[in-house]
Order: sequence, then structure tokens, then C-alpha cells
Amino acid sequence: MSALLLLISIVASIVATATSEEGLTCRQEIHTELIRELWNRTKQLINTLPTEESFSRRLRFLPKFCTKCSEHTIGWLEIQEMTDVYQKSVFSRDVIQELLPLHYNDLMLRLQHRLQHCVSSSKPSKYLKDIKKMERKIKKTRDKGALKAVGEFIFILRWIDELARHHM
Repeated sequence: MSALLLLISIVASIVATATSEEGLTCRQEIHTELIRELWNRTKQLINTLPTEESFSRRLRFLPKFCTKCSEHTIGWLEIQEMTDVYQKSVFSRDVIQELLPLHYNDLMLRLQHRLQHCVSSSKPSKYLKDIKKMERKIKKTRDKGALKAVGEFIFILRWIDELARHHM
């Protein structure tokens, strides 16, 4: 039994070493098909949302990030942290679960898994405070906030697409 465990750990370390030597990046890990499918399913979800007049158009949950500018530049770590917030505080809500298109949760879990695999930083993002503020705002506004936040998820998918296409 211990020999089997030793063999498994050796193989795991060889695979980990080979993967790190290849330098797999999020750009390589997150395929455009996954983003395209999430984009289409998110658009379906947005189209099923009830129209709410109670939210101001100016209310925005997402921090103002940019993939190309020097100030508030977003990276893969921020994408990972925001998708975690969305999974915990938005897509897990009952009001959203009832509206989710088929296999949406599977696609989100695939995206989260890929991000966990390719983001190697053990430190939190330098914008963690902004991301936590976003999470508090979403939680504070409860189900209505979750419904509004769904519409903003398109921005995260756009940022992922821009990072995958234009940055190393």
C-alpha cells in the first residue's frame, strides 16, 4: 500500500513539474469555446430576468477595471476572485437558480476549475478591497442585487476574452 502511495506521489510530482515547465497560462487553459458558451448562456439568462425599475442605471457592482489601461488593470487573479464572488453570492441564490439555462452551473464550475489551475498566486489581488466591496454590495441588496449583478457578468466574460486574446 505504501509503495502504491509512493508511486502515485512520484507520478503526480512528475506531472506537476512537466506542467510548470510548459508554463501553462490562463490564456492557454481557458478556451474560447468555454467563454463563447458562457456568453451565450449568460445572454439567455439576462433575457429571462425580470425588468426592475427600482434599480438606478447608475448602480454598478463591478469595480471599474480595464484590461488595456495602466490604471486599475485587471488580471487573471482578479478574474478568479470575481468569479468566486459571483458563484457564492449571485449564481447560488434561489432566485437565480430558477432562471439558469441548462448546464450553466457546469460551465461556471469548468471556468472556476480552469482559473484555479492556472492562477498561481497565493497572495490576494491588490484590488481585493474593491472586490470585497462589490461582494458586500451584492449581498446587501439581496435577490434584487443578484438579479442586477447577473447583467454585469457579461463584463467579466468580456475581460476574460480580452485577456485571452491580447495578453500573455
